[in-house]
This record gives sequence, C-alpha cells and structure tokens, in this order.
Amino acid sequence: MKIFFKNIKIIGFLFFMLTTIVVSAQETNSTWPKDIKSGDYIITLYNPENESYLDNKLISNIAFAIKKDGNEPIFGMLWTTSILDVDRTTRIASLASVKIDEVKLSEEISENDKKAFETLINNEIPKWNIEFPLDEFIESLKQVTVNTSELNNEAPTIVFSNEPAVLILIDGEPKLKAAESGYELVENSDTFIIKKLKSNTFYLKGGQFWYTAKQVIGPWTTIDKVPSKIKKIAKKAQTNDKDSEDEYTGEAPKVIVASPPTELIVFEGEPKFTPIQKTNLLFIENTGSNIFMNITNQTYYILLSGRWFTTKDLKAKWTYIASEKLPEDFKNIGSDSTKAEVLSSVAGTKEAKNAIYDAQIPQTAAVKRDTKASTVTYNGSPEFQNIENLELQYAVNTESDVFKDNNTYYLCDNAVWFKSSSPNGPWQVADERPSEVEKIPADNPKYNTKYVYIYETSPTVVYVGYTPGYYGSYVYGPTVVYGTGFYYNPWYRGFYYPRHYTYGFSIRYSPWYGWSFGFGFGSPYGWYGHSYWGYHRHHWGPPYYRPPYHRPPHHRPPNHRPPNHGENRPRPRPSQPIYKDRDGIKDYTRPAQRPSTQPSTRPSTRPSTQPSTRPSTRPSTQPSTRPSTRPSTQPSTRPSTRPSTQPSTRPSTRPSTQPSTRPSTRPSYTPNTRPSTRPSTPSYRPAPRPTSRPTARPSTPSRSRPASTGMRRG
Repeated sequence: MKIFFKNIKIIGFLFFMLTTIVVSAQETNSTWPKDIKSGDYIITLYNPENESYLDNKLISNIAFAIKKDGNEPIFGMLWTTSILDVDRTTRIASLASVKIDEVKLSEEISENDKKAFETLINNEIPKWNIEFPLDEFIESLKQVTVNTSELNNEAPTIVFSNEPAVLILIDGEPKLKAAESGYELVENSDTFIIKKLKSNTFYLKGGQFWYTAKQVIGPWTTIDKVPSKIKKIAKKAQTNDKDSEDEYTGEAPKVIVASPPTELIVFEGEPKFTPIQKTNLLFIENTGSNIFMNITNQTYYILLSGRWFTTKDLKAKWTYIASEKLPEDFKNIGSDSTKAEVLSSVAGTKEAKNAIYDAQIPQTAAVKRDTKASTVTYNGSPEFQNIENLELQYAVNTESDVFKDNNTYYLCDNAVWFKSSSPNGPWQVADERPSEVEKIPADNPKYNTKYVYIYETSPTVVYVGYTPGYYGSYVYGPTVVYGTGFYYNPWYRGFYYPRHYTYGFSIRYSPWYGWSFGFGFGSPYGWYGHSYWGYHRHHWGPPYYRPPYHRPPHHRPPNHRPPNHGENRPRPRPSQPIYKDRDGIKDYTRPAQRPSTQPSTRPSTRPSTQPSTRPSTRPSTQPSTRPSTRPSTQPSTRPSTRPSTQPSTRPSTRPSTQPSTRPSTRPSYTPNTRPSTRPSTPSYRPAPRPTSRPTARPSTPSRSRPASTGMRRG
C-alpha cells in the first residue's frame, strides 16, 4: 500500500478521480462500472448511489478501485454532500458545490490530506460547470424531502357544455367599482367586465371578442361595435401578458359566468366513449378533460387538479375518491395510451412516484445582498392577524406576503425572503425565514410561502429556492395535486385581494410539462388578468408566475386533427422561473438549445431524457461484461464495528457457487495468471458507510425547515 502511494500524490489523484466521477456519473446513457486510464493507473468507478436529496442537499457515495499494471487493485469509498443549482424550465441541474464528508481506503489518509482535498474541491467546483438531466437524477433518488398537508378535497361545482365555452369566474357576488365617469368595473373578477351606467349594460372583453349582457350572470352575446370610451378603458386595463404568437381565428365561444370553486367541462356534442385496451375502462374522447367510465361498476371518474372524483351520473353530485382506492384497471393504462398522462395521478405507478419526486426539486438562485424588494402597499396603516394556533402574524390589508415574527418583519417577494425592523421597510435580503413559517396550515392564504427556502448564505449572496408548492403543486399521499382545495376570503375592509384558486382553469399534470391550464381560444392572458387599478397577482399563483397552457382538442380549425396523443400537450410557451430576468438574482437558466417542452412524437413515458431502450430496473446501463453489483466483500483491516457475518480472514477456497475458471466477464485489466481461488471481489474493500456521519460533514445552514419525514413537473 505504501509503495503504491509513493508513485501518486493522494491530493492530485483524488481530485482527478472526483472530477471524473462527477462528469461520468451524469453522462446520459452512461454505463457502469467505468474504467478510466490515468498514466499507468486504471481507475474503476462504480455506479454512484444517491442516498438522499434533502433540503437541496444531495448525499452520495461512490465506490472506486485503483490498479497499477499487474498489482492488486486498491478499493475505496467516497462520500459527498452536494448543493444543486436547478433550472426546472430546462430540466437541467448542476453542482453548485461539493463537500467531501469522508474518503476511505484500506489505509487511512491523514487529516491534513483530507482537509487539503476538501479545500481544493470547494475552490474548483464552480469552475467545472457540470450539468446533468434532472429527470435522470430524479430516477436515481431513494429519498427526498416531502411536505404533506391536510388539504380540502370537496368536489367543486362541475358545469357541462356541449359547445365551445369559456368559464369566467367572479369571486362571490359581483362588486362594482367606479372606473371613469359613467362606467363601473367588476372589481372581483380576473376578466375585464364593465358596466355602462347610462344604458345599464355590461360589456365583457375576452381576447379579440366582445360580449354584452344586461346582467353579469348573462346570457352573454357577441357584438362587433363597442363604445370607444369602453375600448379606451379596456386598453388601460390591458396587461403585457398577451401571447401574440397564439392568436385564435375561430368563432367566439360561449361565456359561462360562475363563482369559485367551479370547473367547466366541454364536449364536442354528445359524449363519445372509447375503450382503453386491456382494461375495463372507457374514456370520453370528445373532450379535453379526463373522464372515464368503469364498465364493471358503471361509475364515472373525473380528474380535476390532480384529484379524482366519482359519480354514477354525470349530472349528479360528485364525491372525492383517494387515488389509492381507484379501480386497479387505472394502473393498467398503457404508457403509450392517449390517456397515459393520468398515470401521474394514479397511486402506485412509476409516473406518480416521479411526480412526487419532481415536486420536491427546487428552482434555485443566488440573490445578491443589495437586491431590492418590490414596493409594499397597504390600504391604510399595516394591520396584522395571527395565523391560527401560531404566534406568527401576517398582514391582511396588502397583496404582499408580509409577516411579523416577534419584532421582526419578513417579506416573501416572488420567492425571495426579505426582512426589516418596520412593516414599511427598508427591506434587506434575509438570512433566515420566520420561525414558524413551516407550520402555516393549508387553510391560510399564505400557505404557499412555506415552500420558499433559504439554503446557504455568504457575505455577498444568499442561496435561495422554491419548490412547486409555491405556485400550488403539493404532495398529497401517493400523488401530487394542484391547489389546497380551500376557498380564501378575498375581502378585507372593502378591499379586494385576489387569492389562489384550485379549480376553474382546467389544471392538469403532464409527465412532460408538469402543471398547465387548459385554454383553447388563443392566449388565456387575453381573457384573464386585467389591471385597471394597477398590477395585482392572478388567481393561479405568485405575481411573477406564468404557467404554460394546453389547448383542448375541441378547439381546432375545421377538418384538422393533430397527431395522436398530441392534442392535449401544452403550447410551446413554457412557464418561466420566477427568478428570471430580475435585478440582483442569478437564476441558473441553461442554454436555450435545451428545450423545456417536448416534441409531439415523444413517447408518453417519463423521464424525458431517457433513451427509449432503457430498462426499467437500476442500474439501467450496466454492461453485460461487467459485474452486476458493486464489490460486496469488505477489507480485513476494517474496524471491529464491521458486521459479524463478515469473515475475519479470506476464505481459503473459492465459494462453491463460483466456477473453477475465471469468467469471461472479468475486467480486462486483471492479469490472466490470477489464482482461481480468489473471491470475485478483493477482501480488503472498505466497509459500508458508517452509521454516524463524520464530523467533516458540513453543518446544515440555519433555516426553519424541519427534518425530512421520508421519502412529487410546474
């Protein structure tokens, strides 16, 4: 052993080895184990094991073997803790930092060498620019952080239409507010609805269409001529969210007005049923919604915002059913089926597991200390209320997410935490979150802020991130759902503060795109989001959040049918990270050639970056000529804590299950003259990772997030 290391400097060698490990471990369609030549040495790297991904910290271990010429190989083990930078839009992750927790060889390295190695790695990691597919990473995980909550699963009101229609939501009874002389706007709707007082007539603008009615509830009819004054007011209220590349050229849809929670289901005429192969399920094909009939019990099932509801009659009352209680046939829906996307909401499927894992992967950013917060505006003096059963308070007379924790005020501003000694600022980037933010219950309108995190701090930047929970994607049991299901009162002292909706936007989950909402008449931003009195948040998430949207199949040009499986895919407008293009924030956006959306010909099984030939078991890329497992036997020089079943000495004879001659699959670099009595793996490989973590592991940064309870695409 000592002779071996006379010819190689441990620090330089381990640095080379780790660099190669990280690069090799993230290669798409890579094979394991992997042999790498370095001068006279051959280094064999075994498949890295990602033990856990908790609070954006990846814990991994990698076994390796070093061999020179005809000498015996030396085995070792490396344990690391990595911080990831994640771009959920491009589905790419990279290593922000790697800290060496432990390096084990058959002879211990000195503490000085270990510390020098750690320093070298910490200094060099930022220069590597190593990237790897997020979906492959998700498949490799054994455990991720999971937040579960008591959500509301009461069924919304479900409205059906047999003709193209749009749902317009008004938050309770219509509240009219004066806009300009002679005109009043409906304040509590995300759609531009105005009343002309002189004629007692309402006008509604949706995209390029105009409608009129005598009552807000309707019926609404289309018109071509609109008073110029109303057009002027509408232009003032128009947002900058219109997607000019997605104009609608068809006929004006029917307008249906309702109060939340409501969901609209549109059929092309009467429902048409189609069987799903190898199941007892039928699905309604002439709708963009996911509605099934189980012929065994003659029951309907519908999927809304990730939740399943059931009924015996489409027009009767719907009731919630847990995904694990669905008929077994739902698991038998093929991955190439037109309805394969619902597998993400069926308990026990690979797609559901991946969705759960994906829901825990954050979008990360580095925020400069001098980053400015958005302006906080109160209607009057700041007023705070206690969150139920907590001492933490939140401001009730502002659209901003402001909290009071003892004598400190916190602002969660588009996924960045700020703090101040005053509710009016000035605001500084925070090093920690409010102490009880993790305990905010789901029935509180500020619930989503608990999914904005602070990972690490430095004198110049704070490393932050948010998981999909910030914009409404939550792990609920064995699947993910959208929204809490609760209705939040939007009124306070006569002022309207838009709250998050669970239903009303045809929200669905796709293994390829995550959550998107359905809209078939051009850009939805031409229908929702007017801001006559200044910019305010929408009902689908934080102010800067813009989800992608899919176009239901019943809104297509005449005589046109898109390719199979493609009609419900979201439009090629991806959601942008909330951190994107903001002063003082580096959002880790990857190169544009890495698309976030997938081609229509893409197979319906996830992950997006996996080759179609990849087997379903891990390790997926193990070549047939290599051993199928990592070395299993341990060195005799390990401490006494080694498992008692491990022999203290090498067996004198080869195990009876081994052939008397060397198998042809033995690594090519091993000499043929090696005795046949040698075990398949040298007996001096280090033992498994010790139960207790070494003191060299970095301490967890200060934050209020609790420890993992075990183990959800945006």
